[in-house]
Amino acid sequence: MAARMETSRTHWPLVALLWATGLLAAAQFAKLTLTLDALALAYPGAPVAFAVSGVAVVGVIGGALSGAVVARIGVRSAVLWSIGISGALALIQGLPMPFWALMLTRVLEGVGHLGLVVALPTMMAALAAPSDKSVVMGLWGTFFGVSYALFALLVPVGLAVGGIRLVYAAHGVMLLALWPVLWRALPRVMAKGVAMPGFAAVHRTIYSTPRLLAPAVGHGIYTSLFIALVAFLPGALNAPWLTPLLPVTNLLGTFSSGFLARWVSPQQVVVGGFAASAVLFVGAAFMPWLALPALFATGVTAGGNFAAVPALNLDPADQARANGAMAQLGNVGTFSGTPLFAVAVMAGLWGVTGLAVAICLAGVLFAGWVYGRAAR
Repeated sequence: MAARMETSRTHWPLVALLWATGLLAAAQFAKLTLTLDALALAYPGAPVAFAVSGVAVVGVIGGALSGAVVARIGVRSAVLWSIGISGALALIQGLPMPFWALMLTRVLEGVGHLGLVVALPTMMAALAAPSDKSVVMGLWGTFFGVSYALFALLVPVGLAVGGIRLVYAAHGVMLLALWPVLWRALPRVMAKGVAMPGFAAVHRTIYSTPRLLAPAVGHGIYTSLFIALVAFLPGALNAPWLTPLLPVTNLLGTFSSGFLARWVSPQQVVVGGFAASAVLFVGAAFMPWLALPALFATGVTAGGNFAAVPALNLDPADQARANGAMAQLGNVGTFSGTPLFAVAVMAGLWGVTGLAVAICLAGVLFAGWVYGRAAR
């Protein structure tokens, strides 16, 4: 199939299949996060928290390069290889092993995760009609939060029945069960043979090309907020009832952004979302319930960034590069956000909400500037 794939109608069953695959990709983080206590019992004294970040390290280092790899081997091949690698490693994690071996599987698992989070949205965009691309990208933007919600229900059952090894192995079985389905269903969205640039050249191209970089800048700023705010904002506002509601409202904002991007440009959705969030976080310091629309608005920015990838880049190869940059800066944001907010907690209410406002204003300024350059 040619490098570009134009379609007059959206292939919703395939889009749903790819989104479901994304849920299992996000579970590469969720399964560790939700089993940390059990993992600490299995490995007393080991730095088990690093087992969560093992996957993210690969994203920080190789996110941009992964987009070039996907463009080189083709989206279909990237999905199939990534599913196979991820499923095999998850099955291995179901075996007893020393902690260093578990960490090795987690780092290697990051390779499969990167391939999936770059290739899946690239293929979803290619399978969507022009009028539906923003909606499909808004749907994709929910994959992380929905996966955490689902696995928060499933993991305790798995732990009760068979412990962490069963949870990890079951994840592998689910991934590998999808492989033949995907092999049969997925089209060849992108032609192979795109030249593979070097590590430095990949970064130089992305970071000097605003249409490739802009969604990543907005996404990196968003990811520095989401997990940290869910963790720290309810305590700072003395409103524990917010804890289960914040992720839900964020997901609703992400999904809604796809429909909003039908009427205004994705970059306006992103910048407007950051601006509204900044105002709402100020208000939340006085009225805690305003944290809900604030998280809704940050969710809008997440979906807007995903919708901007196909809006700014028509070629699937360029979409893969842009998605790779999003994976890289998204992991940088996740890494940096939680420690920053942990420090802000020491300053109390105004420390947490003040940092949230500052990051949102940074989104208005920096994401707005790069998106402006991309639009020109």
